[in-house]
Amino acid sequence: MKIIKCNLPTVSLGIVIFLSLAFFNSCAGLDQFEKQVSPEPAIINNALPFIDVPVPNGFNRDQSKSFVYETSNNDMKVGRLFFSGALGLKQTVEFYQNEMINKGWVLVNSMASTDTILNYRKEGWICTVIIRPRSFSRSIVEIQIGPVQMQSK
Repeated sequence: MKIIKCNLPTVSLGIVIFLSLAFFNSCAGLDQFEKQVSPEPAIINNALPFIDVPVPNGFNRDQSKSFVYETSNNDMKVGRLFFSGALGLKQTVEFYQNEMINKGWVLVNSMASTDTILNYRKEGWICTVIIRPRSFSRSIVEIQIGPVQMQSK
């Protein structure tokens, strides 16, 4: 059996080096908390050709269901657009509640059950946004937009 002799100055030096490294690494970690960069604002797409109707980032248009009717002289334009994406119902509803107002739309009314329906109005236009939840925190958005119907006199 061998007896190992410890050299006290060597052990002390090892402990000092270990504690120093642990201290400086923890201070460097604290620096990360102080310098947190605010997240980039989400990119907001538009429901083209309706540039004042937002679409959440990452949502894709379903071209097989969507259509836009536009007269050749641009007197009238109507659309029914469908989008789907990986954002839950609550987040998608909050997105539209915030971003439609940012684009100048005024909320007329809303209804919520399984689906959420938001009706907006803006200078001669009306827009209905229907948000349907899907599995795995996904949503489908249907946008119906067109001019306000003129009342007959």
